[in-house]
Amino acid sequence: MKEVSIVLTMDCEPTTATSDRSASGPKDLPRGERAVLGYFDIAGSYGFPVTYFIHPETALAQAPLFNDLSKRGACLGLHMHPWKYSVSRYQRRRFFAHYGGLSENDQRALLSETATLWHEAIGHRPEYFRPGTFSANDAIFRVLAELGFRGGSCSAPGRVVPEMQAIWTAAEPDPHRAHAQFRQARGDLEFANVPLSADFSALLTGRAGRRMHADLRPDVDWPGDYGVSYKTIATNIVTQVKERAPAVPAIVIITHNHYEYRDNSDPVTQRLRDSLDALCAACSAAEIRPVGAALSKVVDDVLALPPVKEPFKLEGHIFEKTQET
Repeated sequence: MKEVSIVLTMDCEPTTATSDRSASGPKDLPRGERAVLGYFDIAGSYGFPVTYFIHPETALAQAPLFNDLSKRGACLGLHMHPWKYSVSRYQRRRFFAHYGGLSENDQRALLSETATLWHEAIGHRPEYFRPGTFSANDAIFRVLAELGFRGGSCSAPGRVVPEMQAIWTAAEPDPHRAHAQFRQARGDLEFANVPLSADFSALLTGRAGRRMHADLRPDVDWPGDYGVSYKTIATNIVTQVKERAPAVPAIVIITHNHYEYRDNSDPVTQRLRDSLDALCAACSAAEIRPVGAALSKVVDDVLALPPVKEPFKLEGHIFEKTQET
């Protein structure tokens, strides 16, 4: 493996003024715009384009901003938190409906509706998708493929957040064609899933059964809160990708549009630079060239490969008998 695609992504949430007060997101449109533009500029200084997953309200409110960035090399896709999109439909008695909690028909209806709004704002239908909090169930990929989406970044391998229906215990860690029936396996759909990249060397546990692996997002203060440096995370991710040697190697980073990326003194901005510096250094040490890529490029690379039907093989016994007591 001589090079790896570096895919920087941002989830662009609606403002807290137009969504639920408990929701994450920028407090107003100017702050969201500063986050979007600042992230674009910092990524560009490293030679990396940005992929923006945009909630429909944000697309409607800031279409000129995103269309201009698209002309400058950004990739645009649809982002969706059902309960943020429609409180009246998807929030009942303090229960927030996450994407993974929707039936197949509800997903189809919601995506059809919001893709139309997104189309009206941006000028073309979205081809790429990310569900909020990586919430998903086994209908996600067949619905997306049916509706004409070509790809997305829909999974966070190793993540377990039961109350948000985000369960990716043993998901494929590298870009792959999605499976029509089981979200965690490779398949043969005309839809490429490009997972969030994570360091699988350690599992972090939290309340209510939550589990996850560290990743390169600047949103979390990994050194301060978890005692893990960006150097360690980056080195481990690069090493693990190199060992797996996937057909389409990629490292995906996530952030959100409520950080002051135009303020060089802001801690999150500093962590973003630390993250990218660590990633570039880890690639150099592994003699791998980091190549900036929009999500669309990685999706094209995956879909250019023929579907791989992995044969079922059963070797030896799966379970061992233990001594009876």
